[in-house]
Amino acid sequence: MLGLDSGADDYLVKPFAFAELLARIRAMLRRGRSDASDRLCAGDLQIDRKTRTVIRAGRHIELTVREYEVFEFLVQHKGEVVSREMLTRDVWKESMRATSLDNVIDVHIARLRKKVDHDHADRLIQTVRGVGFIVQDP
Repeated sequence: MLGLDSGADDYLVKPFAFAELLARIRAMLRRGRSDASDRLCAGDLQIDRKTRTVIRAGRHIELTVREYEVFEFLVQHKGEVVSREMLTRDVWKESMRATSLDNVIDVHIARLRKKVDHDHADRLIQTVRGVGFIVQDP
């Protein structure tokens, strides 16, 4: 109790299960999120991470679950080049795979471009030839 009274957020009594430690860490990370981290922006586009909605120039954009995950990852890394390997590892959760997901990723990017950049002069999703993709503010 002295630790909590001194300002600690939580504590574990030894011996403890490692799974409980990880669960408490995840809970503390969730508590630390601010409303700002629930929204991502790129130009006139906004992503609400709580409701998983994408709006560009006031228009709601319907995305499949996987399209949303890919696009959220790209916008989360706005201004950084995102490689296909990063998408494979962090979106598809594949670390070792016999066949490449490059074609699958390219199809998702093409669909995202149609849905997100269609009818807009400013293209958010750019290809960095031979490297990957980048989302930048116009």
